[in-house]
Amino acid sequence: MASRKITPMFNDYVYDAIRQIAVEQGFTPDLFSVDFDEETRLECDGYVSFVFKAIINGDDREFTLWCKVPPNDDKRSLELFKRECFFYRETLHGFYEFQAEKGVSEESGEGFYATPKCYLAHCNTDKPEPEALIMLEYNEAFEKWDWDKLEPINLEHTRLVMQQLGRLHALSFAMKDQRPDAFEQYKQAGVVQASGLITLMKESYDRALTTMKTRFESEQDRIGAVKDAVFESLKGCCDPATAEPYCVVTHGDCWINNLIYSHNENNVATGVILTDWQSSRYASPILDLCYFFFISAGEQFRRDHMDSLLHHYHASLADFLTRLGGDASRQFPLTTLLRLMKPYRDLLGS
Repeated sequence: MASRKITPMFNDYVYDAIRQIAVEQGFTPDLFSVDFDEETRLECDGYVSFVFKAIINGDDREFTLWCKVPPNDDKRSLELFKRECFFYRETLHGFYEFQAEKGVSEESGEGFYATPKCYLAHCNTDKPEPEALIMLEYNEAFEKWDWDKLEPINLEHTRLVMQQLGRLHALSFAMKDQRPDAFEQYKQAGVVQASGLITLMKESYDRALTTMKTRFESEQDRIGAVKDAVFESLKGCCDPATAEPYCVVTHGDCWINNLIYSHNENNVATGVILTDWQSSRYASPILDLCYFFFISAGEQFRRDHMDSLLHHYHASLADFLTRLGGDASRQFPLTTLLRLMKPYRDLLGS
């Protein structure tokens, strides 16, 4: 990465879009202010977006948004930003509509709604002044949640992730079977050239492993030894030509830093949302599972709990797929999941 200064794509469009959302949220036009919390702005490394908090004040109330913009003059970051926009604007919208048709509301607690609410996801860089902005709901948990990197992931939090991944993947199996024409656009949006995909994945793994180094310091030699083999094995599950008929819309970057948990007054985890969907792609569900267990869990945790967690994941998938009118025994049996996971488990020693 060059040492040049990377700046956010922050222009009049961002201000205008935030003002429009304010009006849509009931603020009186021209009688509100918009302030930006500089303390929430994150450094951009050329891969992730710039993230900042926009605070709208007026009519004796306050409304806060999480805003994301891509960096200027970085083509790969822009492509990833466009991918995340497509997920929020098209894929997630389609998933929500499909669940609504099946009578699965967010309030029911049955479906997949484990994402931040999105108010806007737009990217058009063909104009003289580019337009690029994602606006998401703000929740105090976004800032309160910060997993201690010295602490291993525990069973309680991992079960919540497995439940939501199962539901996410179940939606793809159901729509592929029942709405193949509508689902086709979600498949094509996730296509990545093989060389670019593996480069992206290696960089993502390296960054995540560096972050987790203090947690798994005793395992660094083993992680380094198997990393390349894991990458080679994952090539197949990321290629629909070899991974079908079991491909789904995946998160693509599912590890602890992209998860935000909520807890009750007793500090018991009650829910999780998945953030940062820029790596979402059409691939084998094994991608999300292997990625999570390789990056976020230690070897002993995998040995002790992976069997039960895979069964928990599949039970969640099967139950929700049945609710959506599908059949896991036909579309993605437990035996298939365990067979597909075996090469990765052998590599990981779990």
